[in-house]
Amino acid sequence: MSRLRQLIFCLAISGSFVPARAQTAAEFRPELGIYLQEADFIRMEFIDLASDNQRTREWQGNFAYYIDAALKPVLRRNLREHPDVYRDRYLTSRVGYLYRTGLNNGNSSSGNIGIVEVTSRYQVPWRFVLVDRNRGEFRFIKGQPFNTRYRNRFRVEHDIKRGRFVCTPYAYDEIFFDTRYGRWTPNRYALGVEVPASPHMVFDLYYIRQNGSFSNPPHLNIFGFKWNLYF
Repeated sequence: MSRLRQLIFCLAISGSFVPARAQTAAEFRPELGIYLQEADFIRMEFIDLASDNQRTREWQGNFAYYIDAALKPVLRRNLREHPDVYRDRYLTSRVGYLYRTGLNNGNSSSGNIGIVEVTSRYQVPWRFVLVDRNRGEFRFIKGQPFNTRYRNRFRVEHDIKRGRFVCTPYAYDEIFFDTRYGRWTPNRYALGVEVPASPHMVFDLYYIRQNGSFSNPPHLNIFGFKWNLYF
């Protein structure tokens, strides 16, 4: 559980530490996810994400397509109102493709990225769920040689139900290993909450703090929301 203690500690101090203004930027991210259940253990996903850098006023678009596979549900029988049935699965895998481009200037930062993911979930006492996601990226970015990136995200979730209201607050710590630099960079900490709005809709509101020694700027505050639709 040392990773869990590290996550709680870093989230606690990240809000109190404010770097120099010139080294910090803010970003706003609206996001849409569409999930199509094809069979009991297979589904397709379409994810569209736009990010607005408040300092440069540049918009970046990310358009992804995934195929998910999952084992039988073994977790979370206490909050059935959530439309995402995959959150009950112990082990899920995903393969996908992501296209990224600048929306102000489509040729400025375009790229093609292949993605492979494996995610495991563990039920622990007091109805907490630990989610460990391992992700590999194969990156063909304009102006860069081919490179790969490994990402590990450790997430803590807790379902809450008060009468008719249900939600799932969460926090996570995500670390990246970038082969361009041969180092673990950047690092992300996040807080968020998922709120089911209907049998087929979930809103996800989140804040992410990113710190990276090779990022420009090195510190980034991200405020976003995701609208998830399940069919």
